[in-house]
Amino acid sequence: MNKNMLFLCFSLLSWGWLSQTWLATFVLLLAIAIGKYSAWRWRISPRQFYRCGDLSALLVILLLLDVYILQPTDRPIFVLLKWLPVVFAPTLFAQLFSNTQTLPLAALLYSLRKPGSAEEFDSNPPYASLYNRESGVIRLLREIDFILPYAALTVLSAGAANVQSPVYFIIAATLFTGILWSVRPKHSPVPLWLLCIGLAVAVSHSGYQGLKRLSATLEEESLEWLGDRQTDPFKGQTSIGDVGELKLSDKIQFRVRADGQLLLHQASYDLYLGHNWTASTRLFTAKNPVSENGKLHKLEILQQLDHQSVLALPDGTAKITGLDDADLQYTELGAVKASLPPRFARYQVFYTGQRTGAPSQLDLQVPEQHLDWLQQVHGELKMEGQRPEAIAERIKIYFQSNFFYSLYLGSQTDSDLALKDFMLKRKSGHCEYFAVATVLLLRHSGIPARLANGYAINEYDSRQGLYIVRSRHAHAWAIAYINGVWQAVDSTPSQWLAMETEHASLWQPLNDWWSNCMFYFSQWQFQQNAELELPALLLPVFLVWWIYSASQKLNRNAPLKKTAVLKTACQGFDSEFYLIEQCLQNTGQARRHNESIQQWVGRLQIPALNRLYKLHYRLRFDPVGLSAEQRQLLQQQAKEWTDDFQNNAAKH
Repeated sequence: MNKNMLFLCFSLLSWGWLSQTWLATFVLLLAIAIGKYSAWRWRISPRQFYRCGDLSALLVILLLLDVYILQPTDRPIFVLLKWLPVVFAPTLFAQLFSNTQTLPLAALLYSLRKPGSAEEFDSNPPYASLYNRESGVIRLLREIDFILPYAALTVLSAGAANVQSPVYFIIAATLFTGILWSVRPKHSPVPLWLLCIGLAVAVSHSGYQGLKRLSATLEEESLEWLGDRQTDPFKGQTSIGDVGELKLSDKIQFRVRADGQLLLHQASYDLYLGHNWTASTRLFTAKNPVSENGKLHKLEILQQLDHQSVLALPDGTAKITGLDDADLQYTELGAVKASLPPRFARYQVFYTGQRTGAPSQLDLQVPEQHLDWLQQVHGELKMEGQRPEAIAERIKIYFQSNFFYSLYLGSQTDSDLALKDFMLKRKSGHCEYFAVATVLLLRHSGIPARLANGYAINEYDSRQGLYIVRSRHAHAWAIAYINGVWQAVDSTPSQWLAMETEHASLWQPLNDWWSNCMFYFSQWQFQQNAELELPALLLPVFLVWWIYSASQKLNRNAPLKKTAVLKTACQGFDSEFYLIEQCLQNTGQARRHNESIQQWVGRLQIPALNRLYKLHYRLRFDPVGLSAEQRQLLQQQAKEWTDDFQNNAAKH
């Protein structure tokens, strides 16, 4: 194995390890091994190389359609980076299975493709330089060895896994150092070269650490810029005060096997700052604040997770199984974060259905700018002296009886005025309006309350026996501290789910079909039995060994065959008339640049050439070509003319 193939295999194995794409890695390695050790080679024309490059471009477009339309994600560029080795695999395979073992650069860069540059020639013609002068079709195609660029691309793709460890930096530094060492000038001093590489690695590592610190700072201080408002456990930005229409996608986020409908909680916020809600407790710990004592209910969640994911869980989650390799951390406000979980997880949740934990003074704070409408509504509902549970129920009935759910965000851009307008005039809005208003009403009545968000489980798929949870099922509600536990107070009118369904995209069936395909594939890939894993790992090794053994046997036993002379693909390209042009090339009668053969012969005024060039033109451009007698006549007369010319030149 040469060094380039070694770099390629190293980069692919690193990509498979960091991105957990072992199936794709083994398939690519198997195809590369076949291309390396088998005797299969094809004469691939420039045009066919171009089609392979176009196929890679088409895969990029399809992948972008998937991440932006079919399965929208908050990190589409990372998804594209992750699958770059698969996207450019057709282009690499075209080189590996070609007889030239190189790739035209124009296959990757469309701007280098010129009219006529992809004409297919089956062999090197005898008069290529002269024909190039005649028509300009034969051009020098710039070619590269795509193996090392592909290896570098693969390492870049492995970085999309965003592994929070120095492993990726070590892998990238090792690979690029090896590549640079292999192409370094032989006369360069080794100590000086190593010093330069060491300096570059040190500077890169400093920049790498600086970017990590910058990322952590930005994540802490500016999560509303970089994060998803539905999944930030410390800060939630509502759409109150936004204008237009609220739009959420139909993308399936996860699936749940449960006994019935319920709310799955992701984060709670106790500090109100107008447009933003903030969690006062911003510390994750490894200890779960919920005890496992008492009766526990169970549900199962099937989900694709990122390297750090805030889980959507029922109230009172006491235990989670199936995420043993992940680092689970908890906050006092009920958020649960999974770090480095498996890409596809099937985990069981045991929960009590009640959230405990003492409230704080922040849970009773009421902003002064909302006191006027709070006092007005409090008086209308006659909540003075009522028990906490009665107050919560009265608020729910008030909203569900007198208000309507709407995806219209309103025209008021100030969040405080927008909330007041919702309560006193418009009386319609989305779930965040209802949740925030309910929290403030509860607090005004002396009941500790917080804002919670997560998902509502409602859509049941009888074919799968699972509840489907989509992005548009994201929901916000209030939680109130009543009788020693935190209870959900969901005052949003019940028609909100039906209204969200009515606004579903026409592409939803196609999106669901694709999502189900990916879901079943993920189940097969990540949840297969341990008995099948070892044969699956050994199969590529066996196939590589078998192909290598077969190729060695073929090389030992098969006699060497002479390469057959192939018929040229361009008609008349082997015309003997070019011998005449070649004889006159260094004389005063040479053919001028950009001068056609007809013009050249007319200028020379040689009668014999008048007859020969007409036969040449018929051979070159007439679809019928020349008969056998005419072809023989062209060969004979052209040879006689060149012999006479050479004899005359020798006499003089």
